[in-house]
Amino acid sequence: MGSFGARGKNQVKGAEITMQQAEDYFDSVMETAVDEFRRFEEEMEREAKVELSVVDDTAEKVKKMGDLMEKGANIVSKLYVEAVMKSVGFNGLSPNKVHPS
Repeated sequence: MGSFGARGKNQVKGAEITMQQAEDYFDSVMETAVDEFRRFEEEMEREAKVELSVVDDTAEKVKKMGDLMEKGANIVSKLYVEAVMKSVGFNGLSPNKVHPS
């Protein structure tokens, strides 16, 4: 019975060693997974910043184009009003003209 006790102790010690190795392997795998996730997260953040920068640049270009279109529309509107006034014979108010009333 003494040899069984020693044999049982050896099996328990072997199981403890195996469990410790499994825990070490699990810890290693988890550490690797966490590191990979952090790298993935950092890469996604970098890509998001690049995409946001592109969107910001595009928005700024669109705003400038809108501003130019507004200025162009104002110029065309003024030219149109001037053309209409000339076509009806209105040459503007001059200090030499007297109002008919």
